[in-house]
Amino acid sequence: MNRLQGKVAVITGAGSGIGKASAQLFAAQGARVLVTDLFSHSAQAVAQSINDAGGQAQWLQVDVGEESQLRAMVDAAIEHFGRLDVLYNNAVSKNPQTARDVDFIDFNEALFHTNMRVNVLGGVLACKWALPFMLEQGSGSIIFTSSTSSIAGEVAQFSYGASKAAVNWYVQTIAATFGKRGIRCNGILPGVIRTPALQGWANEAMTQAFLDIQNVPRLGEPQDIAQMALFLASDESAYINGALMRVDGGMSCATPMVPVVRALL
Repeated sequence: MNRLQGKVAVITGAGSGIGKASAQLFAAQGARVLVTDLFSHSAQAVAQSINDAGGQAQWLQVDVGEESQLRAMVDAAIEHFGRLDVLYNNAVSKNPQTARDVDFIDFNEALFHTNMRVNVLGGVLACKWALPFMLEQGSGSIIFTSSTSSIAGEVAQFSYGASKAAVNWYVQTIAATFGKRGIRCNGILPGVIRTPALQGWANEAMTQAFLDIQNVPRLGEPQDIAQMALFLASDESAYINGALMRVDGGMSCATPMVPVVRALL
């Protein structure tokens, strides 16, 4: 199938994990893709893999924390492909201190501002520059990668979940502001996904514990999120706007007692 035939997509944080899987899937479904990432070698490698497979991709090094680079990103998409149909704001702060943020009493203010600048403002400002082109077309799909950490309290990573909660607000606000003009905006809330970031952070015991709280028999893979992103990017989701789509293996569908009862029954 060519579910994105004729569409142009820009994906941030597309050098690995969810972004990489999404870029490759979008291209396989007919989209022309601008692959962007903080690390140029990663973006280039993903774009090359798409082109080698018969798709169409360009790459660009982008730090989403810098507005000038976001503007250049949108301009590059228009220059290369002539239009912009899908903006997938997937990039996340790669600051290693985020995973080590475990002491609320020693709250890391600098990390808070970094996460807000990259995780929230990066996507918001990308929208700022992309929206005029989408509005001129009268159509467009904007997608944000949020997190299940945005919908409940945590005992670590105290600024990460807060940043993703702010993302949720912007998803719904952009949807409400521009929906009647043909622009949709939706968010994906992944659960535990086996990305390089997770594998570099979680130990074996944590991985098993995460598996215990799923209500499916495995952890998530980047392709699981990419499939949802594909749906939201396509015209199949034309009547979906302002949604926060949980893709978490059923982790959030049950009460906290379920894993205990399941283990003891």
